[in-house]
Amino acid sequence: MPPDPINDDRFPLDVRPWIPVFVGGATARVGLRELFVRADEFEGLAIALPPAASGLMRILCAMAARITGLYDAADSDEWLDRRHDLLEDGARFASDAVHEYFDRYADGLRLHDPVRPFLQDPRLKAECSGSSGVNKLVMARPAGNNQVFFGHFTDAEQVALAPEEAVLHLIAQLYYGPSGQCTPRTVEGYRYGNTMAGPLRRVLSCHPVGRSLYETLVLGIPEPGTWPQVADRSDDACPWERTRLPVPLSLPAPATGPLSMLTEQYQHAVLLQPGPDKDSVTDVTITWAFRDNRSSCRDPYLIWDEKKDGTLYPRDAKAERALWRDLDALVLLSRAGGGRRPLIFDGLAGDQLPEPVFRTLRAVAYGFDQDGQTRDRTYFSAMTPPLFALLNSSRTATDSAVARGAKEAREAAEKAAWHLTAALRTAWRSYTTPFSEDRPGDRSAGAQAGDSGMNGTGKKGRRTGPWSEAALAIYWPAAEERFWELLDAGDFGQAVPAFGRIALRAFDDVTASAAAQPRGAKARESARGLVRSLLDHGRDR
Repeated sequence: MPPDPINDDRFPLDVRPWIPVFVGGATARVGLRELFVRADEFEGLAIALPPAASGLMRILCAMAARITGLYDAADSDEWLDRRHDLLEDGARFASDAVHEYFDRYADGLRLHDPVRPFLQDPRLKAECSGSSGVNKLVMARPAGNNQVFFGHFTDAEQVALAPEEAVLHLIAQLYYGPSGQCTPRTVEGYRYGNTMAGPLRRVLSCHPVGRSLYETLVLGIPEPGTWPQVADRSDDACPWERTRLPVPLSLPAPATGPLSMLTEQYQHAVLLQPGPDKDSVTDVTITWAFRDNRSSCRDPYLIWDEKKDGTLYPRDAKAERALWRDLDALVLLSRAGGGRRPLIFDGLAGDQLPEPVFRTLRAVAYGFDQDGQTRDRTYFSAMTPPLFALLNSSRTATDSAVARGAKEAREAAEKAAWHLTAALRTAWRSYTTPFSEDRPGDRSAGAQAGDSGMNGTGKKGRRTGPWSEAALAIYWPAAEERFWELLDAGDFGQAVPAFGRIALRAFDDVTASAAAQPRGAKARESARGLVRSLLDHGRDR
């Protein structure tokens, strides 16, 4: 029988409610056992912290691989057949298998266990002379000398966290944590105070989404072809399934299967300190876990782009870039610029899934706009409409015409944005250049105008002005709406003129006030043709 969640102050994650889910149009918190037993009743995760949702999805999919038995499939064909059965109408996680799994690994699933705390290293209490503070754990809080963005927290006043919140921030820290300076840790006489970045830092993570949380978790289990190809998978496991802690000064063990690939790529070691009442987290230690970086492992949920030398690298998460601009990279088998769609989508062809599942399949993207070291900007999430029209209907088929059209439409939208930006920068420089600068040899007035803050300055002193930014704020939302209209119609033949008209309206809107003056009207009309030319694209000559 499961332990009593009320009397166990170690906060057992399998029974204590901590995971927010959508159910019946509302939100609720559930423990791991309830999440899996009732997964077919839940619409999805309701986690407001995208980096935590991204990390938790990997953890839950690893558990689902064990519970469903997909982890033990002999080959890809057997794996696909089993998954197809698991996605038939009325299917759900077997209750006996759920309880068997959590009974077996309950010792590693206690947040405040003194010996095996979940995803933590209890040795830090003795190996670190100081702590990092709760503010360091919560990425939305400033710590040290960092600026205040989301709340007025200071190192002098650490605000405790509820355990159900702390575990989500723990997950976010392990997957997206910074590199650089950290709380010093001494192991076998060696003291270091720096660490490497988390495995998902600054990348865009994309996951298939079904009609229920149950379908989402089954669809999110990577197929055998995406696992690390090793001869021996006997050491493949999740951290909470192991009885021994890693050796910090040794080389990190490479991933040997889907479990270690999804859950053991961390570079940080963390230890939460519960308060006297055991019902809050009052302090945290965050430090290095290994002195060497882990060997490369192709994460199945990332979009991969290609450098000129053929090297693949994960696509960065950019807050200003809407998900529809990455849609073709999610679904296309072949990309002209090289690169690779997320490996998880390779197993989602129409002949590999029941028809109702394939017809409603969507994708969610979790992004954290960060630099590679310590600077965190903002996080976000986005959901696509159903992708069935874009995905290939069989494993042997080429990309669908709609998928290729989506790529052409995205390129047309970006081309129109470039024309719009170039035209507005040209118009602004022409409008703000003093008359005296028009005469050869007279640079004084131009230099004075270039020093003016109102003009805006680009690289090498070239004035770019405020018009471009204002116009793009108008252009991109309207372009996204038009993109989905074209996708619904399945007709991308006139994509360039369609986005050109949106760009032209944005150009006219931001330059309207300047057009009231002769000098502004001249500057506007001389540059407007660069955007206007898009409307002639594709016309018969």
